[in-house]
Amino acid sequence: MTSTDPWLVWLNEDLRLDDNPVWQAALEERASHLLVVHVLAETTFQPFGSVSPGEPRLQPLSTGRQHALLGSLESLRTRLQALGSDLLILHGDAAQLIGQLARQYDCRGVITCRATGVVEHRQQRAVASQCRLRRLNSGLLLDEDELPEPLTALPESFSAFRRKLEKARPSLPDMPAPLKAPSRLPGWPEAAPRGFQGAARYLLEARHWQADTRGEYTFTPGEPAGLQRLQDYLSPASAGHYKTTRNRLSGADFSTRFSVWLALGCLSPRRILDALHRFQTTLPEHCAHPQAAFKDSDWIRIELLWREYFHWDARRLGRHTFTSESPSHDGAQPRGHEPGSQALERWQAGMTGVPWVDAGMRELAATGWLSNRMRQNVASFLVKDLGVDWRQGAAWFEHQLLDHDVASNWGNWRYLAGIGRDPRGDRHFNMMKQARQHDPLGHYVSRWIPELAALPAGMQCHAPWLAWSSSAGRDRTTAHYPRQPITHVEGWKAHLTDITPTRVTPWPSGSFERG
Repeated sequence: MTSTDPWLVWLNEDLRLDDNPVWQAALEERASHLLVVHVLAETTFQPFGSVSPGEPRLQPLSTGRQHALLGSLESLRTRLQALGSDLLILHGDAAQLIGQLARQYDCRGVITCRATGVVEHRQQRAVASQCRLRRLNSGLLLDEDELPEPLTALPESFSAFRRKLEKARPSLPDMPAPLKAPSRLPGWPEAAPRGFQGAARYLLEARHWQADTRGEYTFTPGEPAGLQRLQDYLSPASAGHYKTTRNRLSGADFSTRFSVWLALGCLSPRRILDALHRFQTTLPEHCAHPQAAFKDSDWIRIELLWREYFHWDARRLGRHTFTSESPSHDGAQPRGHEPGSQALERWQAGMTGVPWVDAGMRELAATGWLSNRMRQNVASFLVKDLGVDWRQGAAWFEHQLLDHDVASNWGNWRYLAGIGRDPRGDRHFNMMKQARQHDPLGHYVSRWIPELAALPAGMQCHAPWLAWSSSAGRDRTTAHYPRQPITHVEGWKAHLTDITPTRVTPWPSGSFERG
């Protein structure tokens, strides 16, 4: 080793100091200097629609996603500076830029975390062809050699995966403790640029984005906020009721909200599991009903296993993550609505005329967040009721969701569409049944669709076309909302009998007459 042995740390979805093996690796390599780099994808600032769904490229980021990424990067940079290091943020072809920097500053090699997404995997292979690349396992609970079976034999369903994993590892928390954040780091290479450079500065324009307050929760980007949320949520009052509350639609603590920090790499799943295990061991001392609280909080572990399963399946699938994996089904099941059609556009805008769906889509656009229950419902409606290619929906979610994770998002859409693993065709939600079950008074709909706020509380909020067929009529406020839903589903009638004033004649699919 010479007096100057700089290394380059290439960060992607691992924007944290805690439980991140790249820092330990840099210290093990005895790096004299450390160049820490994050590269924004070339598509980051492009308009939505410029990347075709199904194409193995990253979708452009909404302003909300840009804001979350910006805050996470700035938070990490502050923490790195406190350790005598810094962060360089660039925009462009990551493989080309990382290779150039490694050569320019005579780096002995590049340290990064192994990627799940096919785009990032290709970039890493390209960098490996230019210089020494150390790829470390991070961001998952298990390493590949810890799976109960080879990756090529990954079980066909999550249930089977969970059974085999729990049989092989009865005590999943029994794994190496999460790595501690470093207390020191090598200095910054002399004359190397710092901070946001070039087109990456466009990300600064997202600083003032704010989520709509109707979402009842404000996400604060960055690792410190993620660790604080973990500490705050793991209490008997919140985590102790997780399984019971997780299907709710709104509120600050019905959900863990960990997913945003997980997606950006500000929290590691091992840190969450370790903290959960510690919390559960204290329940007998601090909880009146420890067994019930343990069972409810243990659903957090199950959600982490779902994430694990989707990540390993995405690595198995590679580019087929973005396809239906079978030539006979490629493109899913489009039934009359082509990409860019009115149906897709109305779904994206929250103007399908089905308030239950529209409320969810408006919340997504205004906050970058959607409850798991609503994600399943709006996805089912697009794919099963409108017959739109599932990849169109997955791409829109990728563009909008603050917690977008390529494996979980595309895996969930494939799962719901009946594509690939566990290909069942019965994942079809009845919108009116779901609305009656989860929003019987219409409070959620009224919150996100002010055009309908004047309607009486109850199921009339979910089927306003029926109310408008009666004496209630329409006023200037409701005139801006579709008079009829984009589609009438026969199965809805059974859940609307108590508000049906007259027989409604179905309108042609795609009709959006305003009255």
